[in-house]
Amino acid sequence: MDIVILWTLGMWLVQLLIEWVVYRVQGRRMTWIQSILPCLTLLGGAVIILISIDIGGWNGIGYALLGAALGTSGLLTLVTVAVTALVLRRRGRNI
Repeated sequence: MDIVILWTLGMWLVQLLIEWVVYRVQGRRMTWIQSILPCLTLLGGAVIILISIDIGGWNGIGYALLGAALGTSGLLTLVTVAVTALVLRRRGRNI
């Protein structure tokens, strides 16, 4: 179970790195892309879980854990982006 937690945190860090790169490339402005990417990750995790139900057995459980980790990292990234947008809006920066 530790590997699933580490995998989730690793994916979350990679997604935050991608979000930071997009933020820097867009001229330090929050854009719609930063809200869409975590949603796509969350959707991808849900699709993997649905596919794992069809697979069944031990392999299905492995894929379900992978989908849960991917969905969780997408949700964490979405929350982080929302909090960042709120903080930037309160500071008066153009988002």
